Amino acid sequence: MSGYAGGKGPPLQPSVLWAQRKDSVFVTVDVKDAADVHFQLEESSLDFAAKGGEDGSAYAFHLDLYAPIRREESKFSTKRCPTFFLQKSSAESWPRLQKEGKLPWVKIDWHRWADSDDEDEKGAFDTGDLEGLDFEGHEDNGSDDRDSLLADLDEDIAVFTDDEAS
Repeated sequence: MSGYAGGKGPPLQPSVLWAQRKDSVFVTVDVKDAADVHFQLEESSLDFAAKGGEDGSAYAFHLDLYAPIRREESKFSTKRCPTFFLQKSSAESWPRLQKEGKLPWVKIDWHRWADSDDEDEKGAFDTGDLEGLDFEGHEDNGSDDRDSLLADLDEDIAVFTDDEAS
């Protein structure tokens, strides 16, 4: 997915939030009201493209994962923002989501994060709203009832820029 058809100019880079447990990784793509969602999940990478926001901006990214996952056991949802539940191939802690280097658009999801010390306390990720993956890619053409998709957006969410966070 080197480009995204239907966008005006090159696609924007969305923020990606991630958290982990010993056996799994939770990845949230910060694209509100995502439509025309396309993704390809492989054992070692994730390609993603969608339109989102009020102006229908195009978003896309490619991510080489730190370690292999079991894609057959992974799940996906577009309920609020596109979300992936990735089952790790081996139960080990990842120092980062991506294979190499620091990516400024990949950040830790502190609300879902559990250190190995408090993992038993927090338990497993809640994956009740997630669906199994279609391994030929995924298309969401907005055919679902938009009101039911947006029903849980009434919560207040604190948003900080990098400057405000430091």
